[in-house]
Amino acid sequence: MATEVNPKNLKLFKSIFAFIVIGCALFMTIYIPTHGARLPDKSKIRPQAMKAELIMKIGSDKENEDFFNPGSFAIDRKGRIFILDTGNSRIQCFSPEGKFLFTFGKYGQGPGELSKEARKIKILPDGQIYIIDNVLKKINIYDSEGKFLKSIKISIYYDDILLINDHYYLSSTLIEENFKPIHILDRSGRLVSTFGVFIEPEIGLIKRVARLPNPEPWKRLLRGCNFSNLALTSEGNIIFSQDFPYRLIKYDPEGRIIKDIMAETDFDSYGHFKFTDEYAGIRVSSPEMARVLDVTVRDDEILVPYLNPNKDIFFIDVYNQELNLIATYRMPNDLTSSKRQENFGQVYIDNDNNLYAMVISRENPTYLGKYRLKMGTGKE
Repeated sequence: MATEVNPKNLKLFKSIFAFIVIGCALFMTIYIPTHGARLPDKSKIRPQAMKAELIMKIGSDKENEDFFNPGSFAIDRKGRIFILDTGNSRIQCFSPEGKFLFTFGKYGQGPGELSKEARKIKILPDGQIYIIDNVLKKINIYDSEGKFLKSIKISIYYDDILLINDHYYLSSTLIEENFKPIHILDRSGRLVSTFGVFIEPEIGLIKRVARLPNPEPWKRLLRGCNFSNLALTSEGNIIFSQDFPYRLIKYDPEGRIIKDIMAETDFDSYGHFKFTDEYAGIRVSSPEMARVLDVTVRDDEILVPYLNPNKDIFFIDVYNQELNLIATYRMPNDLTSSKRQENFGQVYIDNDNNLYAMVISRENPTYLGKYRLKMGTGKE
């Protein structure tokens, strides 16, 4: 016998069902974007061409321009260029026009001295110069003229540093299960808290390394293949990225995820690392995958320069402060040459569309090139 449904109950059921559907939609809109990477919509963004003209070059076989395995560089408010000459355990300062000004730092383990593997130089909002030296497990701090001020002891390998609310924010890429890549330290170097999501450059890499007979040497080598970067937005939030894969995570200073995106490209952002112990040593063969060169924040824009897997195309993606993609540019990579065994170190883009790129070569002297970018020279 058929059961008759009360119209009032049917109306109530429809209201409950509608409430559930709307609730699920709101959940997908609010929760998913902040707790999982999503792709930016490139369907309405057409790639534009760009060109780069070399206008200045620092680096030769001269005594004050002979760089050996330079780690990175920084530009202060006066436009002066500070190059971390890692292999020579020194920092060299040049004028905005590329004229040598002075040098500071030397090899050793004493106050203000450096190893031959110092990783990062950065000038923070306090105007001081910070050098991360993971071999000596310290961060050296100098004033704007290179006078040594003090050191902060560190216990793990760090790649980058920010200064927010009188605290240091440092990033790392240790290959560990449940590792939180951003650490907050107070001014004395005491660890306050950690947060963040570690991005595996290869899906399942942590578990694959853990199964190796002796995983620790491989972890150290992998750490040197994939560096992390930190950038501070004008609104006081943090952009975290790594060389691999092309993924950006935006945090607030308390460590809450605001947005997490995996960039949409024409190629796979992930790769497959090869492990070999041939020739009486161990080495990691890096995969042919897209490489994020750095992240630059200027005014209300976030610029991400990167290379395709074959390293023959140079891209710049432009986002707004909300990490919405607003433009993308591309050009043939004429800045480095695989025949000359050249590769990029750090890359930076200033407010006047000048591109600074550290070009590391095995055959020719390493140099810092300054290029004038012409962006939007036509559709691709």
